[in-house]
Amino acid sequence: MIVLIGYGNPLRRDDGVGPVLARMIGTRCRPGDLRVLTPHQLVPELAEGLAEKDVTAVLFLDARVNDDEGGAKVTVHPVSGAAPSPAFGHHFSPAELLLYAELLRGSPLPAWQVSVPGDDFGFGEGLSCRTEKSLAAACDMLENFLIFLSRQ
Repeated sequence: MIVLIGYGNPLRRDDGVGPVLARMIGTRCRPGDLRVLTPHQLVPELAEGLAEKDVTAVLFLDARVNDDEGGAKVTVHPVSGAAPSPAFGHHFSPAELLLYAELLRGSPLPAWQVSVPGDDFGFGEGLSCRTEKSLAAACDMLENFLIFLSRQ
């Protein structure tokens, strides 16, 4: 089973694109092959679900500030478990959450970060026009990526 974690705050405009994308993909794929989670932020409690033996991969879906480095394109990068910061908090990065899941399961877990560029992170609901367009491209790309992963 592949776990999609679409995280972000839907009350901060484009920051909510992760949960929107996760739900869109969830409606297009067979439920048995995919588990969709849509928390506002990554928290340590999610590690237990990722550590289950039937989980074969995890994809973290989130917004990022539209900058020169990533440009206006959706990006996909592998994630590997990383040591947590010394200050234990309630908000984790994908790498920190993955590390905890791998410690619980006793083996590595393939993972990727899918980032959708966002322009408007102010208070409010709904996505900006540019992020809405990126969302459609992200959905198509992610469906193809999931097909690729399911064949591995």
